[in-house]
Amino acid sequence: MPEIPDLTELIATLGLIGQVLFWVVGAYFVAFWFSLIVWTFRDVRTRSRDLFTQALGTLLVVPPPPLDIAGLVLYLVLRPRETLAEAYERSLEEEVLLQGIEDVDVCPACKQLIENDYVVCPQCYTQLKKKCPDCGQLMELSWTVCPYCGGKVATQRVPAGLPENRAPEEHSEPK
Repeated sequence: MPEIPDLTELIATLGLIGQVLFWVVGAYFVAFWFSLIVWTFRDVRTRSRDLFTQALGTLLVVPPPPLDIAGLVLYLVLRPRETLAEAYERSLEEEVLLQGIEDVDVCPACKQLIENDYVVCPQCYTQLKKKCPDCGQLMELSWTVCPYCGGKVATQRVPAGLPENRAPEEHSEPK
């Protein structure tokens, strides 16, 4: 029949198991605490370039547990909403949107939307472009040489009494 260990051996074995368990759990919490500090430091670096903010955010979680959890909660409340990369992407998107708005062509006289290839504004009959007499490509009114064929273009004279770039009244809307 197996021998029953005496009580002192059992208490010593349980004490040894308790010590090992205590050190394993303690090592886990130390590793968790250290990883929390490292995560906070890396996170705050992605959200701010300010060294003071980076140091303050990291120092919030440096105190030993359970104060580090309170510091983490405070950091999560105070940290910037977006990372620097997200802010940069958002600014690029805004710039592209603004550039798209700026690229919209409008008539210089009546400010109505026009297409890039319009020769005359359909609303107010303002001449927007001219055609090259040699190749027929559209040109800006101020150009004297066609960039497509190299042909010289005579400058147009505006009749007296008409605003510049306006078509004659015979093309205006009926009243």
